[in-house]
Amino acid sequence: MLVPQTLAPPFPPLAWDGYAWSGLVQLPTWAGMRLPDETSLPVDGTVEVRVSTENDEPALPSPAQAAAYELLTTQAAAVREAILAAVFGWYQQDYLTWRDENGYDEEEAARYLPVLTEPAQLAGLVQLTAINVFPTANDGLSYTGYEFVCSWEEEHGLGAMLHGSRIVEVGGADTAILEWIAARDAEAQ
Repeated sequence: MLVPQTLAPPFPPLAWDGYAWSGLVQLPTWAGMRLPDETSLPVDGTVEVRVSTENDEPALPSPAQAAAYELLTTQAAAVREAILAAVFGWYQQDYLTWRDENGYDEEEAARYLPVLTEPAQLAGLVQLTAINVFPTANDGLSYTGYEFVCSWEEEHGLGAMLHGSRIVEVGGADTAILEWIAARDAEAQ
């Protein structure tokens, strides 16, 4: 059984799950997003936060992780805008391919993979489910991975790796959990 721990601010109560500090947090900036047919996920902005540590040991999060968590809560609107803009560009580039590969008829395509004209329209097609805060850091700030479910890719989902509000990479949900993406970016910086 997981026992909630009180970590130093800015972290909420989190529990060690054997691999990372984990818990639920409500981020109002992400509220209201819902997939077309989804009824089981909360729409109040509640997401899982996972703060991983070096070697999966139950050590306290680093100052760089605290800084990253604070940024994702205090600058949530800027982070959300950056993510939606990057996903919008990615979507615009590939949505016709996804439409053809999934064999959507016109009605399904309009519902799950519609033509979009602005990033805000993604709010009805994607929903944030988890944020990963990694030990990999650069300039005193850890990298974060944002995991989403999305209407057009049920199996692989959607993910974004960020450093602050800078988008490192957008792709399938695994983009949000593969720490090597963060390490590669940190090394390149």
